[in-house]
Amino acid sequence: LSRYLASVDWVAFNKYVAEAEKDTSEAKSSEFIEGEVVLLKILDEVTDSVIVEGEDTIKTWVSQGAMFTRDSTFLLAKPPESAILGQPDDGFTFVHEIQVPDGRILGYAQVRLDPEVLNVALREALSATLPVFGGALLVSVFLSILLSVLFTVPISRLKRQAMELSKGDLTARVRVRSRDELGILGKVFNKMAQSLQRTYEELQEKLIEIRRLFKMATEDGLTGLYVKRHFLELLAGELQRSFRYDRPLSFLMCDIDHFKRVNDTFGHQTGDEVLSSVAKRLSVTTREGVDIIGRYGGEEFAVMLPETDEDMAWQIAERLRHAVEAEPIHVGHLEGVDEREITVNISVGLTTVRGQMTLEKLIATADKALYLSKQNGRNRSTVLAPQAV
Repeated sequence: LSRYLASVDWVAFNKYVAEAEKDTSEAKSSEFIEGEVVLLKILDEVTDSVIVEGEDTIKTWVSQGAMFTRDSTFLLAKPPESAILGQPDDGFTFVHEIQVPDGRILGYAQVRLDPEVLNVALREALSATLPVFGGALLVSVFLSILLSVLFTVPISRLKRQAMELSKGDLTARVRVRSRDELGILGKVFNKMAQSLQRTYEELQEKLIEIRRLFKMATEDGLTGLYVKRHFLELLAGELQRSFRYDRPLSFLMCDIDHFKRVNDTFGHQTGDEVLSSVAKRLSVTTREGVDIIGRYGGEEFAVMLPETDEDMAWQIAERLRHAVEAEPIHVGHLEGVDEREITVNISVGLTTVRGQMTLEKLIATADKALYLSKQNGRNRSTVLAPQAV
């Protein structure tokens, strides 16, 4: 140690220390953190040294860095050059180079910092940076809200209206509040929805018109029953199904007895009321959703009985006949018709088929059975097998 101290250029080093102290006094205290140098290593080849008070201690030493000691005492013990500087029992330690103004390294100092000193510095740093972080956080929150208002909310609104449109709500529209790409997309969506709604309304109107025309083409305007042409189309289809699945099919033809006398006596308007009343009684007597009734022409009616054998068809024919004659028909609902009650009855001819048969032969068989009912006194039902024609 004495050899090292004797070789130090004290004049140069004192000058360096004075300049360092001057720089330190002019600097703001917040730029430095005080600490205690607990160990110093001086390089052999360095001739500069430090201020010494006594033989083994240094009173004041200032480094050119963010870390320094002020009015602190540290040991001047020189460890072996290859030794690792030891750690103190408490506090935080840092190793710093000791440089002279020309950049030469004088040695290394191990500085111990009190945790409380670091805490104070940390609090000062936080107090300086928290407003910055807080402002950045507020800006980020504001930007996220702004992005949500500008993009997320309009997209969610458009998605919600698109879902409503897909469910069939053609009145779904998007409220357009901007002129950007999202606003243009909203306008396009509204035009599409409006076009769909207009097309749907036009299709509904056409569908209503089609149904009206279909009803006019298939239903009799007076009785509400199927017209002959449509009834025969249904009968032909049922006849094919009966043959395909080998199931029974019965066919009835009914005729109002002495209907010409009604027209001649009371007029055609009264005759129309009688036809309408007979059609209603036939409709309510047959099996709903199974049997099909049509106006065959004039005062004749036809009844199709799917999945019905001969015995069941006979029972249905008798029910129809009794339903017509059970009560008098009250007429006088039409303008120009006097109110009165008229009693009428019907004759029925029926046939049942199971297997292959032409539509013409089926109709001819039922018509022959109806003729036999009229020939045998009217107001009766007659069954005739197809081969008997």
